[in-house]
Amino acid sequence: RGCSPWASRWCVPAAVAASMVALGFVSPAPPVRSVRLTSAALPRRSGSEKLAAAPMASRLYGQGDLDRDFCGSAAAAAAASCVAAVGLKKGNQHSLRRRTTPLPTVLHRQQVSGPSVVRESSATAVDQLSASEDVFGFVQFQQTRQPFGAGAVLVDPLHGRRWEFMASDALFSICFDAVSAVYDWLDSCQDVDESIQWATELNGAFSPVSPARAAPLTVKSGSLPLDLSGAFLRVGPNPAFWPPKKRTHVFDGDGMVHTVRISGGEALYNCAFMETTRWRIEQQLGVEWFSRLGEFEGISGLAKLLLAQATGNKLTGLRVIEMSTANTAVVVTPEKKLWALNESGLPFRFQLDEVGFPTSLGFDTLEGTLKTNMSAHPKFDQRTGETFFHSSSAASESPFYVSRSINGIITDRIELSVSEGFHHDLFITEKYVVVVDGSMRFDPRSIVDGEPLWMFTPEQRLRFGLWPRSAGKMTADDFIWIESAEAAEIVHALHAYDDEDGKVVLWAPVGRELKGSRSVVFGDIGPCQMHRIVIDVAAATIDIQGVAGSELRTEFPRIRDDRVGNRVRYGYSALQGEGSCEFNFVGFAKWDFEAGGLAQTIHFPEGVVGGEPIFVPSTAAQQGDGDDNGYIAMFLWDSKSRESTFTLYDARTMSPEPVVEMHVPRRVPMGFHGLWVTEDEFGKRVARGSEVA
Repeated sequence: RGCSPWASRWCVPAAVAASMVALGFVSPAPPVRSVRLTSAALPRRSGSEKLAAAPMASRLYGQGDLDRDFCGSAAAAAAASCVAAVGLKKGNQHSLRRRTTPLPTVLHRQQVSGPSVVRESSATAVDQLSASEDVFGFVQFQQTRQPFGAGAVLVDPLHGRRWEFMASDALFSICFDAVSAVYDWLDSCQDVDESIQWATELNGAFSPVSPARAAPLTVKSGSLPLDLSGAFLRVGPNPAFWPPKKRTHVFDGDGMVHTVRISGGEALYNCAFMETTRWRIEQQLGVEWFSRLGEFEGISGLAKLLLAQATGNKLTGLRVIEMSTANTAVVVTPEKKLWALNESGLPFRFQLDEVGFPTSLGFDTLEGTLKTNMSAHPKFDQRTGETFFHSSSAASESPFYVSRSINGIITDRIELSVSEGFHHDLFITEKYVVVVDGSMRFDPRSIVDGEPLWMFTPEQRLRFGLWPRSAGKMTADDFIWIESAEAAEIVHALHAYDDEDGKVVLWAPVGRELKGSRSVVFGDIGPCQMHRIVIDVAAATIDIQGVAGSELRTEFPRIRDDRVGNRVRYGYSALQGEGSCEFNFVGFAKWDFEAGGLAQTIHFPEGVVGGEPIFVPSTAAQQGDGDDNGYIAMFLWDSKSRESTFTLYDARTMSPEPVVEMHVPRRVPMGFHGLWVTEDEFGKRVARGSEVA
């Protein structure tokens, strides 16, 4: 604090250089071997700060890696301290908050063989587990439903690995304390209350809740169709620690899946956390340990980013793809697996019990073939059983991959030359897999300036990369890149198909530049509006056309899930109200792709907001009758009465009067993407997800 200009110029580079030296000048790691640490050297504190050894899902790869990790962590802590000290002004108005951060125990990795077992030091039972299930050993341990404890052993039979919890040694304790102390101090320099203003919008629509099981819904108006049977699912962020002690973005919450199980004319509401590795670690520590998106703001945010990058999360031993919150989307795969997705990590697998309550299983590596993260919106072709998705991150050095899986195994993965944009979705037709490369670009300078992380870049024109599915094996050379004449961004695709002339037609909300606009994610981009985009592959041109209804602000578009990749007539999207809140969805629209524009809209009563319109096929529609023969399902939130309801609208008639509106006996937070699981999927496969090979 109060450093001279000379110090400001040279202290930060010197500190960073020192970190790099510490990280680089160490001996290479030897082969993996057993390194047992003891608890004899654990430091102790008195009173409320007495440290209890708590496990963390860490992996140690040998003593060489151990030394390097510790040196890097300590050096990075010093570097981050220097950055913060140089950049922060005197007289910071936020007081220093001291938190008790329990020391983690260390998870030890060994190669093992033999029967797959799970053991807890405090338990007498030994559970036999199936070796065919493609999930981390963490999953099998979780199935004991017992708390972690020192001496616990996790087994991953598929990958031949075993993890064992043991108490840490003094060196680990020192480094953990050093990094924790730096994070605590940096936390004290940030305004947490300002970062959670989103929780007060729409009268608390996003405020977190606790889990619930089998809560009966009561009819408020209309009647529940007696022949409707299945489960409605919707996922969203739900911070497990509230109020938070770290700056928290609306996207930072732990994934929570909300369900409505419908059967026999009755409906039950459930919700549960996706018990990811980071969720379980933080539950054991009792504090928010992992970095949040909301923390990366200002000089202190830059210091945190440097600290996180320099340590490489060595203190947890987790790869970035193992730290997902699984809070963005829920899908059912062609193999009938249920996934909760966040594009920074692996797909997280869960199942439903007979009343629709979600139970976590663990990260799915597709039988060890998935080595990277998966986007939040993979595309499933139900005709062929293929799954297509991309993998990317905001870091400029991170590769951009496009992959295909068949029968739950990755068969193709290719790297493409794509810069660090906001690559959230892709789309498929019967003939093509298409990558969207829009005009939003990640700008690290936004962290210091307190601006959105992705800014509209007018120099970057919208372009598409098309891979002909007839090519067989996927290669980068087969991708056809076509650039538009204008800059634009597409966050979510509604529907795409191949027309009679061989052109690809895409319907999607499109955002264009609007200087000065700001949202929780984007900067300098205007509201998204529905457009018809014609991609002429032969002429290498793109025509972005307005349609009837293009004046509406709209997002979260959907068609019926089993028709993705096929040509359909109707689709639906949420309508956004005025104001800065991006999730102020005041109704939804129906789009007619044959007529060429808006078909009908439904607007909710004043003060009521909804979400993504999920198509629920009627019994006749499940037999192939029509793209709009069914219902639109969603949760509604009345911001005046603070009441949550589950509602079905007639997707064909688009009557403003719901088919049924059911009172939920507790508040349901607003969230992101949803899913309808048919009774066939629910009863035959999904409800017994742990038995699916």
